Amino acid sequence: MEQVKNAIISRLVARDPEFPVYDERVEQGFQEPCFFVLQISGGQTKEVDRRYRRTLMFDVHYFPSDSLEKKTECQRVAEQLYEQLEYVEWSGILYRGHEMKHEVVDDVLHFFLSYNMHLIRQKATAAKMQRLEMEGHIRYD
Repeated sequence: MEQVKNAIISRLVARDPEFPVYDERVEQGFQEPCFFVLQISGGQTKEVDRRYRRTLMFDVHYFPSDSLEKKTECQRVAEQLYEQLEYVEWSGILYRGHEMKHEVVDDVLHFFLSYNMHLIRQKATAAKMQRLEMEGHIRYD
């Protein structure tokens, strides 16, 4: 799960290297404009046999600069994030963002999205049979 968050952070840094990107809440002294990437939930459902689907939901906060047009800046950044975070790559695999939506609350952009991934659990190793002897009889009636 940490790899997914790091992939999102990498995409945001590539967007604008001058904007700081935080992955934990910084109470004081953060530089605006900046991003916070928070995982807000996660879940896993069993599919067939050893297959599972894991869903990770994130909230990317954007704190705009101290300008008079904060809402306009938040809307502009939201439009860009729809495209920039649609696909992220980790472990050499491209994953597509789902359930993307945004809202601006108290002049802070909240960009919500989730990523689904499929996992396959390893088979449990069972003891192999060493030798089998079988005897059979034919019955005549």
